[in-house]
Amino acid sequence: MSDIDKTLAERGNRYGEFNEHAEITQRIKDAMVDSNNWDKLDDDMKEALEMVAHKIGRILNGDPYYIDSWTDIIGYTRLVEKRLIAEQPVVESEAYAAAKAQIIAKAKADSDPGLEECDCVICSIIRSQRA
Repeated sequence: MSDIDKTLAERGNRYGEFNEHAEITQRIKDAMVDSNNWDKLDDDMKEALEMVAHKIGRILNGDPYYIDSWTDIIGYTRLVEKRLIAEQPVVESEAYAAAKAQIIAKAKADSDPGLEECDCVICSIIRSQRA
C-alpha cells in the first residue's frame, strides 16, 4: 500500500466515505449560495463559510467527537471576526470615554515608564497624546 493510500484509508476511518461526505457538504454549500446574502459576502467570508461547511460535512459523515473538526470551525470564523473588528471603528460609551480620559490624565502626570513597554490600547493612546 502506497503512502497516499495509507493516508486515504486513515482519512476514511476518521471522516467516512469521501463521496458521502461530498454529498453532504455540497448540499450545505448549495443552501449557502442560494441565500439572499451570499453575493454580498467578501471573499474571506465565503471561503470561511465553505470551509465550515466542509468541516460540518466531516462531522456529520465521520467521527463527530474529533475535536480538530470543531476547532477548525472556530478558527475559520475567528479569522473573519478579527478582520471585521480591525476594520470597524470602536464606539465608546460616555462612561468609557470619561474613564479613559481620567486614566490618560493620570498617566501623563505620573510619566509612568512602563507605558513605553505596554501594547494595550490605553497605553498606545497615552503615547500618542504625549507626542
